[in-house]
Formats: sequence, structure tokens, C-alpha cells
Amino acid sequence: MKRLIETPSPQNLLAVTLAGLSFTIAFAYVFGLIHRAMAPFTIVDLEFAWTPARLAEMTTAWGAAGDAAARQSLWVDYLFMPVYVALAAGLVLITARASAGGWRTAGLWLTLAPFGAWACDALENAMLLTSLPPAAPAPWALTVAGLAAAVKFGLLAVGLIYFAAALVRLGLARLAPKA
Repeated sequence: MKRLIETPSPQNLLAVTLAGLSFTIAFAYVFGLIHRAMAPFTIVDLEFAWTPARLAEMTTAWGAAGDAAARQSLWVDYLFMPVYVALAAGLVLITARASAGGWRTAGLWLTLAPFGAWACDALENAMLLTSLPPAAPAPWALTVAGLAAAVKFGLLAVGLIYFAAALVRLGLARLAPKA
């Protein structure tokens, strides 16, 4: 963990984080276009389908165009994974480096959380791709997908909560009167 204090260099860390932000914005636009065919459901609804009955409800409402859009979204998501990991890990690491003591230690460890989210996201997508029509979804695959999605979002949320709390803490420390 101590290696993360110096590696990557501050300039490279900032560049990777800003690239992650830029590409996240671009992917949000692409996903917005893809997901139009999935209305009235969203990709998050699919991630938490949990049961074949719920998945059937979604795919019936979507029709073939929605099924194709869901499949396309899952494949494009594999390209998005390293982008959101770069952004989330970069934000956490930047604030961890600016912090001290336990806050720094926690932040250095939480820099790894987005990488765990990436692994969960990859597993979730694989399970969902095997469950979309024309395949007959295995109930266990939808359960695994739902659990993986929950862990993914949890890991990302913990990192982003740390980032926000550390920013507030650092801001308050700068505003405090100097003794």
C-alpha cells in the first residue's frame, strides 16, 4: 500500500483520472443511446432481475430490439469497466495522498475497491449475457448477477463516500484557524 503514495506519479495519476472522467462522460452518452430501446426498464433493472420471471417480464416489454440493446449494453460495458475504475480509483487515491494518518491508510486500501467492482461487473455481465433470449435463463445465473451487481455498487459507493468525506475533511482543515 505504501507504494501507492508515490506510484503513479501525481501527474500521471491526474492524467489517468481526468481521462477516466472524460471517457465516463462519453460512455454515458453512448449508453443513453443504447438504453432507449430498453424502456420502460433500465440496465440496472436487468442487473437486479433476480428471477427468470422478472427477466421474462422485461424481455417481453422490450421485444427483440430491447433484447439486442441489452446485449449490446453488456458488451459495451466491458469497455467501460477500466474507464470507471480509472476514475473512481484515481479520485480515491488523490484524496488519500492529500490525507494523513488513518484517513490516508483507509484511502490507500479503498483505492483497490474499484478493481473489485470491475471483477464483479465482469461476472455480472457474463451471467446476464447467458440469460438473455434466446437462452433459457438459469435461476442461479440471475442470482449470481444480482449479488455481483450489489457488491459492485457497494464497493463503488464505499470508495465514493470516502472520496466525498475526505474532501470535506480536507476542506474543513484548510478553513480551520492556524494556531
